[in-house]
Amino acid sequence: MSSPASKMLRAIVALPFLGIALLCLQAMDLEKMIAHQQPYLESGKIEWSEGSIPILSRFHYVEFLDEVWRGTTASFSPSTLGYDAVSAWQMFAFLNDLGPLFAVWILESSRVGNKWTPAYLPTIFAFAGQLLGLGSVAPVFYFLCFSFGPSASDLIRSPSKRTLALEHTAPLLPIILLLHTSEVFAAFLASEPTTRHYWTWAWQMTPLWVGIANFTITKTIGKSSFSDTALGSPKVLLGVMSLISSGVWLYTLVNCEYPLSTVFLPDASVQTDFVLHMRRALQFDEICIFASSLLWLVYLFYDLHSAGLMGGEWVVKIAFLPVFAAFAGPGAAFALGWYWRESMLQSKLVKK
Repeated sequence: MSSPASKMLRAIVALPFLGIALLCLQAMDLEKMIAHQQPYLESGKIEWSEGSIPILSRFHYVEFLDEVWRGTTASFSPSTLGYDAVSAWQMFAFLNDLGPLFAVWILESSRVGNKWTPAYLPTIFAFAGQLLGLGSVAPVFYFLCFSFGPSASDLIRSPSKRTLALEHTAPLLPIILLLHTSEVFAAFLASEPTTRHYWTWAWQMTPLWVGIANFTITKTIGKSSFSDTALGSPKVLLGVMSLISSGVWLYTLVNCEYPLSTVFLPDASVQTDFVLHMRRALQFDEICIFASSLLWLVYLFYDLHSAGLMGGEWVVKIAFLPVFAAFAGPGAAFALGWYWRESMLQSKLVKK
């Protein structure tokens, strides 16, 4: 493994991730967000110009959990209930783009060389993102993974550590489809506002349930049950999740009546109004998640280059990803970039 001095150098190089995290925290302004939730919590209902619904008093039937998420469902209401149409377009595309991201994180956690490194704990970081904003947590996750995980050079010296233990991730596709994708679709597309509100509650703990379900199924059914199935292929997992996120992205490009700059780019000025603040906060959340994800790929590709596993073509591949993202969405672009890197890593290391 890398020496302490090498890890310190990698941590210094990775400091831009922490800058992105601080930017997102400042822009989201969680204190203001919580203050905006209070009128809804006090009245026990969400009201907007065209209607109102009661906030569920109990969902998890664990008072602590219900207290934690009750206000969050109010914060999501402008987008899920559609009384901020701009935010509704942005958030539906954004949350579907998280499907490929969650898949990549868990695939990376299955790498033998990542055991007991920060990359081994994606569920913890993803769940923390539900509380603090994933745009604030994802850059910290990438910082820790790059700084303290194995480098490409480490994997050259110990090729077995490059292996993805796919028996641990084979059930992941149906799990993500059931616990993430279907809940997002229900939270935004159900005909009744109360149904959307219910599924907004359900989605809040999705990252935790995905991790628990994946662990439980692999332990209960057994690893060998999945070893030879198509579900064990990263290509299948990322392909399906990318098709869904790209489909939503393309639907947004074709059908959204608002300029894409309005939908996806936050206003530079600080907002005091609840709806406008939530729109700006969630736009920053998305930008910081995928900016840090692209930056992580830059570091990973350069790592391969520095280890002699790639030539100058790594720059071309990285430069292509934002172009691809414009047409297929950031989630699919991130999945493609990671898959390219993984294919290069595996093929080159086999040759070694």
